Amino acid sequence: MSQSLDAKTGVDGPVTVIKSYSVPVEEAERFIEVYQESAGIMAHQPGFLRSRLHRPLADAPDVRFVHIADWSSGLALDRATADPEWLSSLQRMFDDPGLHITSEPAGYRVVVQFEPS
Repeated sequence: MSQSLDAKTGVDGPVTVIKSYSVPVEEAERFIEVYQESAGIMAHQPGFLRSRLHRPLADAPDVRFVHIADWSSGLALDRATADPEWLSSLQRMFDDPGLHITSEPAGYRVVVQFEPS
């Protein structure tokens, strides 16, 4: 079980965290509630820009949520992921006996971007 980024980014520029969570469909609503505590803590960290949790239009037996969060820098993200309050909330989420979560986090930086002209 991977709960957070495995290593510090060390990146001084903007980064995006993309994390997928899979939960059984019957646990999806509970996951959303529990997830919001952890995400709310991060939303108050310096360097946080925005976060979104995406749910598929059609559920399968396991719902695969996709979390996307933008940060002003990887260094700000590195500091935020060391926050004891956030680490505790994350641990509670993964230890919740009513949730069976698998997660795959990764940090990214933009290498190609298109916008309307």
